[in-house]
Amino acid sequence: MVTDPTKRITHSTTDTPLVTNIEPVLKRLATVAPSPTQPILTVTLDWRPDGTNPGGTQPDEGAPDLKRSQRRNAPQSAQEPVRRPARLVLDRELQRLIDEHGPRGDTFDNLTADTERISAYLDGELDHSAHGVVIVACTARDIFEAVPLALPVPTRVKLGSLPALSDLAQVEDDYPTYAVLLADRHDATLSYVTHATAHGSIELRSTDYPRRQKQGGWSQRRFQARAGERVDAFARDIADETQRALDELGIDMLIVAGDEVITSPLDASFHQTVKDRVIATLRLDIRTTDAGLLDATLPVAEQAERNREAAVVHRLQDAIGAGEYGVGSAADVLKALQAGQVDKLVLVDDFTGRGWADFGYPAYGIGEPPPAHPLGGDLADIVSVDLRDLLIFLGLTTGADIDIIHSAAPVPDQVAESDRERESVESRLPAAAALDEIHGVGAILRFSMDND
Repeated sequence: MVTDPTKRITHSTTDTPLVTNIEPVLKRLATVAPSPTQPILTVTLDWRPDGTNPGGTQPDEGAPDLKRSQRRNAPQSAQEPVRRPARLVLDRELQRLIDEHGPRGDTFDNLTADTERISAYLDGELDHSAHGVVIVACTARDIFEAVPLALPVPTRVKLGSLPALSDLAQVEDDYPTYAVLLADRHDATLSYVTHATAHGSIELRSTDYPRRQKQGGWSQRRFQARAGERVDAFARDIADETQRALDELGIDMLIVAGDEVITSPLDASFHQTVKDRVIATLRLDIRTTDAGLLDATLPVAEQAERNREAAVVHRLQDAIGAGEYGVGSAADVLKALQAGQVDKLVLVDDFTGRGWADFGYPAYGIGEPPPAHPLGGDLADIVSVDLRDLLIFLGLTTGADIDIIHSAAPVPDQVAESDRERESVESRLPAAAALDEIHGVGAILRFSMDND
């Protein structure tokens, strides 16, 4: 009988200035009451640098080398000039909005103050490791929420009656947390990855029992038998710790990495509930760096997410086909959202449309605002809204799950660089094409109001 093979179990978390838990941020922003008289500014930025110089031009020769924390807190004059493409777009769009609502008035004053606050955040507070950032601001209502991300988001500037949360919701939906178990016969690390950021881990280290003996014959066979028992016992400890962690954190995807000496005993030791969550088994060296681990596992997790999206669309098609617990088209989805029926809102990532809303009633509709208030209210209270943002906002406020379906298939490697911009190259994924048949949006319902 082998002794306890596990020498030490260490739990650790990685401090990061980036937001890895977006769900509570979305829920908090969804509680912001829409206001047609005090519009909300939403800024999403692809904050990746232009080239290889994140801050811009090289610092002056002989200038002191600042630590990252010093660079982040130093005034802009002490840092390199900003050379990020998104910043140029942002400055231009904010100035356009200010000019459009100027030269005076409440909206003009609010936009001017928002612009100053956003600039101060980008210049002195946003960590240099961020690849994307979402900012929701309205100085008049004391609203300023900045969400730095490890992933880029499209660069957009929107001013409207409600916060534009679709890009943030898509990051949350497209990059769910997954776990990576990297192991060999002596060590194992279970890492958690959210939005392309590793933010926590559990490390297990085994004992060196049994020690190798110099004698051959029976001693060597006994050593091999005991070494095999120790690996099996270590695998059982790893499996138990993995199951406990996955259950506690609610993680549904696990990638197992290592050599066959440990992955085979692990597969035999995993509880069925863990086996059901394994999306891939990879051959990786235990010395693989965090960056190497992300490079190897992110494409696997992304493909698993595409497969999950296809399954969601198939469920939606079945629900619509049954004629009771599924609806397609924006008008039917909007009606179901208002009634609180929607369990899962499903829309393609390039869905667009216009809608209207009277948030005071509330009343909502598709297309341009009607010539008369449909409920007898004041027509002046009806505002035009982005339909995508309205659907996601209503989904969040009514507790619906939101699935945003990826549309673009990867461009084949053999396609010439000069051809990559051709629309014909980027074919649509089957799940997105299926949604196109119902105009890009549908919903799986919690309950039906059909009395027939």
